[in-house]
Amino acid sequence: MSNWVDVTTVSQNSFINSPKSSEQNDILGKDDFLRILTTQLSHQDPSSPLQDKDFIAQMATFSSLEQMTNLNKAFDKFASSQMSQYTAAIGKEISWNTSGPISPLTGVVTGVSTKEGNYFYMIGNEKVPMENVTEIKQIIPESK
Repeated sequence: MSNWVDVTTVSQNSFINSPKSSEQNDILGKDDFLRILTTQLSHQDPSSPLQDKDFIAQMATFSSLEQMTNLNKAFDKFASSQMSQYTAAIGKEISWNTSGPISPLTGVVTGVSTKEGNYFYMIGNEKVPMENVTEIKQIIPESK
């Protein structure tokens, strides 16, 4: 006989009535995991309590889930700080190599773009990959 409780029937209302969007309902987070664990503990059979090893395994899983959540937050912070590092080049002139006959090209950075983890300087409508950039210069106004 299993000590596990079918939480879908025990606490269905607590999950259905939670104030999350439909998109968030598809992903279980650490709060959902903790709510499931609490529900299991509160509805367990007193004559056959949850085994120590099962409880420790659930707590280890919860701890791992929390660490992954913290790691994701740290990666998001890192990505946004990396973007701000690249935006410092806006308004500066860059030179970059191309595979075409005219190389290097130069232009003034008007923006920064990202796609699939790769960053690009925007020169007008052209996206210049960061790895192709050979020089970044401050534009010095011509004296009259």
